[in-house]
Amino acid sequence: MLDERKRLVLRAIVDSYIETAEPVGSRTIARRHDLGVSPATIRNEMADLEEIGYLEQPHVSAGRIPSDKGYRFYVDALMEPRPIPDEDVEKVERQLLDPQLTPERALQAAAKLLSLLTESVSLVVAPSTDQLVFKHVQLVCLEPSSILVTLVLHPMIVKTRLIRTQKEYSPEAVGEISDALNRKLKGITYRQLGATVLNEIISEFGEIGRALVELVLQSLVEEKEEQIYATGASSILSQPEFRDVQRAAALFEALEKKDVLLSVLGSAAKSSGVKVIIGQENTYAPMQACSIVTCTYYVGGDVVGALGVLGPTRMDYAKMVAAVDLVAQTVSMLLSRQHR
Repeated sequence: MLDERKRLVLRAIVDSYIETAEPVGSRTIARRHDLGVSPATIRNEMADLEEIGYLEQPHVSAGRIPSDKGYRFYVDALMEPRPIPDEDVEKVERQLLDPQLTPERALQAAAKLLSLLTESVSLVVAPSTDQLVFKHVQLVCLEPSSILVTLVLHPMIVKTRLIRTQKEYSPEAVGEISDALNRKLKGITYRQLGATVLNEIISEFGEIGRALVELVLQSLVEEKEEQIYATGASSILSQPEFRDVQRAAALFEALEKKDVLLSVLGSAAKSSGVKVIIGQENTYAPMQACSIVTCTYYVGGDVVGALGVLGPTRMDYAKMVAAVDLVAQTVSMLLSRQHR
C-alpha cells in the first residue's frame, strides 16, 4: 500500500498528465498542488513511485508519466467521482427516453451521444439472441384461412408474416389461440427455448403453431449475428498519443474488426456495472495504448448488453466513468419501460 504522501503525489501527477499530456516534474507538482512539502521531497517520492512501478520516465531529463499500474491504482483508489453537468444529463434523457424510439435506434443514438460527451470512440453492443425475451405474439384473422402473425422479441426484434391455413378459423378461435400462445411463451428467453417447447407448440396449435415456430427460427437466424455500433473514431486523431501514423493505423484497423470489439464488450457484459480496462490489460496488442471504460445495460433486472468508450490511457477516467454510467442507466430505463 502507498502512504498518504505518495498517494497525493501520484494523484497530482495523473491529474496533471491527463490535462497537459506532458511529463510532470516535481516543481510543477509543488507549484500547482499545495502538498505542503518541498520540490526535493516530491522528487524523492516520485523516484520511489517509479521504483515500484507506478511511474515511468520517458526521457532521462524529463518528468514522469503514469504507468498502467499507476493508472490502475488511480482508478481503483484515488479517483474522485465527477458529476455530469445538468445540461448534459437533460440532453441524454431528452434524446434517449423518447417512447417513439425503437430499441435499435436507441442504441444508435446512445453511441452518438456517448461519443459527443466524451470526445472518444464509443462502442455499443446490442443484446445477443440468448438474451432475447418473448414479449408478445399476436394473431389477427384477416380471412377464414388467412392469418397475420406478429412476433415481438424484446428488446430488438419485431417480425410479421401472413400465413395461409388449410383449415378455416373464426376470429374468436384465432383470438383464443393467440391468448394461449402468449400464456405459453411470454417471458421465455431464447436460451430457454429448446426443441421440446417448439415441438409442444406445433403439437398443440397445429399449422398455426408450425408457422409460428418457422417465424421464430427464421428471426433468430437473421438476428444471430450480434450488432455493434462504433462512433467517433476520428476523434482519436486529436489525441497526441496517436500522431504517430503507424499507431493510429493499427488502432483504426482494430476498430474495423467486429470480432475484436465484440470480444471486448462481450467480456464486459459478463459482470454488471462499470469496468475499466487499462493499457496492457487489453489482450489485443493494437489496443494496448488505450483504455476502455464499459458499463452493462439492463432490461428489467437482467443484463442484456454493454456499452463503453475507448481512448488513450491518458483519458480523463472520472469523466469517462460518469458519462458511460449515465448513458447505460438511461438506455436501461428506456428498454425496461418498453419491456413492461
